[in-house]
Amino acid sequence: MTATPRAVAVAAALAAATALAGCARTLPPQRSSAVLYRDLERLVTISEATGWAVDRIELEKVLPAALDSVCRVEPPARAALRTWLDAEIERRGGPVEAAWRRRGKKLSRVSDLLTLTRVRAVLGVADVAADGDCPFWLEPQEPFEGRQISDGRWELSFGGGGKGIVVLQGEDRDISFGGAGRLLLGRVFDDRSSVFAGVELGATASFPKSATGDRGALVFGFDVVAPVVYRYTLTNAYLEAEAGWLGHVTEEDLQTVDPGVHVGIAVGGRAMRTRFLFPGVALGLSYERTFPGDGGVDPLTPVAPLTTIKLGLRAAFDLDL
Repeated sequence: MTATPRAVAVAAALAAATALAGCARTLPPQRSSAVLYRDLERLVTISEATGWAVDRIELEKVLPAALDSVCRVEPPARAALRTWLDAEIERRGGPVEAAWRRRGKKLSRVSDLLTLTRVRAVLGVADVAADGDCPFWLEPQEPFEGRQISDGRWELSFGGGGKGIVVLQGEDRDISFGGAGRLLLGRVFDDRSSVFAGVELGATASFPKSATGDRGALVFGFDVVAPVVYRYTLTNAYLEAEAGWLGHVTEEDLQTVDPGVHVGIAVGGRAMRTRFLFPGVALGLSYERTFPGDGGVDPLTPVAPLTTIKLGLRAAFDLDL
């Protein structure tokens, strides 16, 4: 199976369509209330992803993280969010138990309403606990900037992982494996859009074929990529599109850097804040093309361009600055 630039472009278009399908969002009009809602929404939906069973038990699990947000919000903003949630639940056909029965007792038909109801429950429990449980150093902020989101902040994103690689050069086809680590600095503009730039360092290991088709000795290759990354964020997941300059060398000639281009897409997810970090994971697909020997156009050393298709899973960590 051979991937082409057209296939990569089609995959990117499908990813963008998926993102746009989930872009509609209704939020409270007051800023601190809206940010608190988005914090609590993240806590609830992440808990739902692992299976929300008994309300009492699940509420106890998320209470510490919920208080980390609620304690930083002035009581009037909390009250405004409660009022908005009650009205929104009613507007969407709640209470959820009655809507579930009216809609054929299928949870899939009340999933959004159920999440909204659970957000309201988390807020209620945390609001009651706040008076006695909020540490004195967690003072209310106005406006509240959020603990589970990164809007309007500079952010450091780093991580790494392994990759499977399809190698294409002229009529030759091969596979290899490798890994890469990246460090990016970027700006989160709003609840959807972020832009990052930085560097990615990678290494590959292969047993290249000879002219007779036999495998040779192990050969290591090294890549440096300078990508610019656009990230489109949903509630807990995100989509990325990136492009940048690529430099490639092999251990056989460390003095010669073959230039090239790199484009890629990725889908990832962020977990709840863990101390200062947002841990996560991303699945990425990239298309790279390097041009050995002056791009393969030098008449004295005609070398076909090298194309690689890389698919890999990487751990990802975001740090708000």
